[in-house]
Amino acid sequence: MKNILRKCILAAACCLPLGLMAQKNYTISGNLSKLKEPGKVYLAMVKSGQWVNIDSAAVKNGKFILTGSVDEPVPALLSLRRTKSPGRGRDDLGLFLENSKISVNGTDSIKSASVSGSVTDREQNEVEAMIRPQTQTIIKLNDEFRGKPKDEAYKKASDSVTHLVAKNKAIYLDFAKTHLNSYMGLYVYNINVLGNRFEPKAVGRSLYDQFSEELKSTELGKSTLKKIEAAERLETGIKATDFTQNDLSGKPFTLSSLRGKYVLVDFWASWCVPCRAENPNLVKAYQELKGKNFEVVGVSLDQGKAAWEAAVKTDNLPWIHVCDMKGWKNDVAVLYGINSVPQNILINPEGVIIAKNLRGENLTERLKALIK
Repeated sequence: MKNILRKCILAAACCLPLGLMAQKNYTISGNLSKLKEPGKVYLAMVKSGQWVNIDSAAVKNGKFILTGSVDEPVPALLSLRRTKSPGRGRDDLGLFLENSKISVNGTDSIKSASVSGSVTDREQNEVEAMIRPQTQTIIKLNDEFRGKPKDEAYKKASDSVTHLVAKNKAIYLDFAKTHLNSYMGLYVYNINVLGNRFEPKAVGRSLYDQFSEELKSTELGKSTLKKIEAAERLETGIKATDFTQNDLSGKPFTLSSLRGKYVLVDFWASWCVPCRAENPNLVKAYQELKGKNFEVVGVSLDQGKAAWEAAVKTDNLPWIHVCDMKGWKNDVAVLYGINSVPQNILINPEGVIIAKNLRGENLTERLKALIK
């Protein structure tokens, strides 16, 4: 009877959501067996884009313990600072922290220690092992051909790098597809498959929808969905999402007020060297097409009006300009998922996106071909 009851309990447990089965706290038990010098270990996490120490523990006879809890797995950093030789240099270990019993075992240094007990960390190491050969070759080729003439050997090396990058991307994609109930699967999908720029039709919502509901309800799951939704707003063939933002004079400008015209929405910034280099091409195109039902709206990712205004004046940019002084967090940039500049979208008179990222010396000709 006891065995039957035990089997029933185990079967029921297997049907529970992952979060209900996981423990609610983490314990990091460290053992640096040959470290005789006392010291302190600091635990850091990224907050507001910076590493911040959130906890610490004394190291005695090479041993230390840290406890706490996280809402979901997060990248973390363990740093050892020796009491008698504080200036010995950095001694850090990166890991993925989750609510589990984690062991850190090494000799006299934490950076070479091994980590066990964190499923997320183990899976990250698995992915890194798969991409390491290609990544090492990419680094070697980049170092070897940096500054070299762009001859046949350079082209061959460049083709090899492109091939290796594509191979790593395929590895990431395959890992995500085979780890749909794994936090690291979703993490790899967000960071390495989707990245900063991607085509939603290729790897967007269809794969995201296959992840477990529990994973999609995490902060990572929510931010992944936002990234997909933002990228979908950049797709050609759909209506451009309307926005309102203040212009140089402080007056609100609304994109839909230009309905009936071809509009090139240009994302740029005064500090962006490639953007400034592209401005002469856009000025040339604007001067030729401004009387042909064409307008440009510059969305600046600046944080200060003086620099923004000076760049507009210096580069002689006569079109509409808007900015909310939030830098990369510009509301329009966030709405459209803009993570790098320059970028642009061309909208037709019906408000539909018909092209994007039109640049170069032949910009005028490319625009003429699209504007009817």
